[in-house]
Amino acid sequence: MPKNKVQDALRQRKQTEAKITQESGAVEEPAYQCFFRPDDIPSPLETGVLCTLPLLRLNGFPGHEEHFPLYTGERLDDMVESIRRYGVQSPILVWKTPDGSYIIVSGHNRVNASIIAGLSTIPAVVRTDLAQEAAEELFFEMNFRQRSLADMLFSQRVLCVSAHYNMMKRQGRRTDLETEQTSPDTQEKSHTDAKIAQEYELTRDKVFKYCRYATLYRPLLLLMGHEKVLGQLAAYEISFVTDHSLQECIYQAIISGGKTISTAKGKTLRSLFEAGKLDEAQIKLILLKSGAAPKQNAGRRVSVTISPAFESYFPKKATAKQIEETIQKALALYFQTGVS
Repeated sequence: MPKNKVQDALRQRKQTEAKITQESGAVEEPAYQCFFRPDDIPSPLETGVLCTLPLLRLNGFPGHEEHFPLYTGERLDDMVESIRRYGVQSPILVWKTPDGSYIIVSGHNRVNASIIAGLSTIPAVVRTDLAQEAAEELFFEMNFRQRSLADMLFSQRVLCVSAHYNMMKRQGRRTDLETEQTSPDTQEKSHTDAKIAQEYELTRDKVFKYCRYATLYRPLLLLMGHEKVLGQLAAYEISFVTDHSLQECIYQAIISGGKTISTAKGKTLRSLFEAGKLDEAQIKLILLKSGAAPKQNAGRRVSVTISPAFESYFPKKATAKQIEETIQKALALYFQTGVS
């Protein structure tokens, strides 16, 4: 279907839903907030083909449940009831992969609710022009826009902000997030990070760090929201260990040790990696070592003033250490002979 016809079809669906909302008081489905929201980024639906797909042919996006759990309870019940009464008014977005699989990019809850409602098909816009990276960024971007920032896990916020930044970056905008420090002149010429920061109410520094966190091995990123096992400062340093096989080793060591990773250890890992000296053995040494060896129990010490009657047993100029050693030998000999 040509691009303008897709747009017309989507607008028509929106008008139909708006009419139903006005007449019945039904709540507008939040997906339209991203499909028709004014933005510098072209709608992800504009370059797709609008069609009807069998629900059984659809596959969830990898990791969807991990990052965006499906609705449950009253929220799910309301969506199921709405779909039973009015159908699915806004199409889902699907990525058709080169091997012919249909992967849901946006619309997992509508698909789940449609299955519960007893439907067999669903309206969808199918994209065939996506690479894996672009599909993943769209997945986070569109799911993020349908949710409140405050309601999201830390890992969700990180991945969605990073995805939005990368999408804007691919539109040809300049960016100064490639380096840690930038000159004032460069900052004036770059607007992407400032725009993202303003939109999500974050500082530019926070946007930069979110983009760093997003490069982490996924299980490592998830640890940042798990009882603060991996703090943001330590995670920032580890993000510069760009070899994901080493990041996986770091994750395994953290899990095995069961301890919070300090910023100092994160800096050590980064330093060794940048020097080309970081390997699995070094990671285990840094993250699993227990620190200084525990002090040996010194035992109970007793101070004794020696009576003049015992002075003959020790040299006149004997030191305290010499006197102690003599007493130890005498006592050892005494108990060895079994004298009581």
